[in-house]
Amino acid sequence: MTTGKTSLEGQVAMVTGGASGISRAMALALGKAGTHIWIADIDGKKTSQAVDDFKSTGIDANGLRIDVTDRRSVDEAVNAILKQEGKIDVLFNGAGIVNRQPVLEMSEEAWDRVLTINLKGTFLCTQAAARGMVKRGYGRIINVASGQVEGGVRNANYAASKGGVVSLTKSFAAELRELKVDVTINAIAPGATDTPLWRTGKTDEQITQLLASGKIHIPGDMSSVVVFLASADSWPLNGRVLERG
Repeated sequence: MTTGKTSLEGQVAMVTGGASGISRAMALALGKAGTHIWIADIDGKKTSQAVDDFKSTGIDANGLRIDVTDRRSVDEAVNAILKQEGKIDVLFNGAGIVNRQPVLEMSEEAWDRVLTINLKGTFLCTQAAARGMVKRGYGRIINVASGQVEGGVRNANYAASKGGVVSLTKSFAAELRELKVDVTINAIAPGATDTPLWRTGKTDEQITQLLASGKIHIPGDMSSVVVFLASADSWPLNGRVLERG
């Protein structure tokens, strides 16, 4: 299956969690590549600000509120985009949280909230968007995994959720292959990145020391990878996890 198509002009992308952090950086990169961006985030104020910022640089952007843990909210968001655009070419699942606690002291609430947003949210959004993609015969889905899928100190809930995202990505890919449509799903694993999420629970001194180490990435480090995965030319990749060292 070859298309030779590399431009994202005319493409429509839904970016969850797109009002901040890595998702905002990826939405910006996709927008610069010619994609019409829909920022879907639970924070309405930040979403409006992001949309205004994008438009000020000439990027075609809209925003809507979404709670990725709620099927009705997800379906309403997807349907709103489909009603206005007629399609969703690209879904970037970037909504996520952390709640760091020692595993022996971790509350059930902390476990449930992280798994629900990071894993269930990815499932619900993927399922909702993929249905339309399969009908059209085309689509690109990009999830956010993590380098901590093998475990992390005070991060058992997050590591488990991202390990689940990896398995979910591979499972969706396996079923999409059977349908013989040009719909792919892959994941990126950005590594430690300087975002509001990464800074959660850290002291100013810890943040300063970690940034000085040179091992912390910036939100847009994998933007070129995401733009490629969003393109038609990425069709050979399906069910892959692309890691940032």
